[in-house]
Amino acid sequence: MSNNKILNKTMRREDLDSPEASEIIDDLNNLIKELRQKDVKISTWYGSFDLVDEPLEVINRGYGYQPLAGAADDTNFPWFLYWEIVWIVLNNDFRQGQRLLDLGGSSSLFSYYLASKGLDVTTVDLQPELAENGNVTAAKMGWQLKNHTMDMRELNFDSTFDHITSVCVFEHIPMFARVEINKKIKALLKDGGHFSITFDYRNPSQLAKINTAQDVQEQFVVPSGLVVRGNKEFHDEDQNYLLTPFYYKERLYRYKLSCLRDRHFSPLEFFKTKTENDYTFASLFMKKGEQLTPV
Repeated sequence: MSNNKILNKTMRREDLDSPEASEIIDDLNNLIKELRQKDVKISTWYGSFDLVDEPLEVINRGYGYQPLAGAADDTNFPWFLYWEIVWIVLNNDFRQGQRLLDLGGSSSLFSYYLASKGLDVTTVDLQPELAENGNVTAAKMGWQLKNHTMDMRELNFDSTFDHITSVCVFEHIPMFARVEINKKIKALLKDGGHFSITFDYRNPSQLAKINTAQDVQEQFVVPSGLVVRGNKEFHDEDQNYLLTPFYYKERLYRYKLSCLRDRHFSPLEFFKTKTENDYTFASLFMKKGEQLTPV
């Protein structure tokens, strides 16, 4: 892989147009259909089993949202999630038998997909029902998939991993905590192991705070002590696909009040609306440098 390849970037819908991406998309669609037939529960892109109580997620998809052609279940898995999975898979050499730790992804389509490809997958999640269901699924499907109810800030494993991944989780963690988590990643990776993540980029919530290349550097690269793979300077495609419901053109006053209570936004913005989408997803790929053997 060329060191100049653009890996660390915000997403583009066109990233899904390549033959290699299409192959992974077909795999994901087939896996969803198979799991539905076998009555296996999969967590949605919102990290729950049911979106019935999440009417805001349709707004969150942004103005002008268009499903991916042929999507097996766009209701629960929009094309943004496909991009995250496809981009991580395309830019890693995942192989059967490799040990992978996924942070915050119990019962997720991503962890299921990697387990179905023969990787030895371990996940951690704060929600016990997701971890428990993941273990039930592993037994049913015969996968090497172990799921733990565990706080990412308290990772406790005796062995190391070939890969550590996380799909749109870090932006939900307070900034000081995400920095502390990233300080611990290196010790959990084998020499030469990869750390690959996606996250909200430019999400206007005051709690997200991943808005610039400098934010990516200071919150992830520097604390981890890992080497950035591909392009060293984070690349912004300058496209926004998602909309924060707080700024939706129809004023959702009760929801806005809850956002103010949780300090996502300033009271000064209560009546503010937007007519264009305001954020996107992004990726970052890093590697643990191999240690030199003493002569």
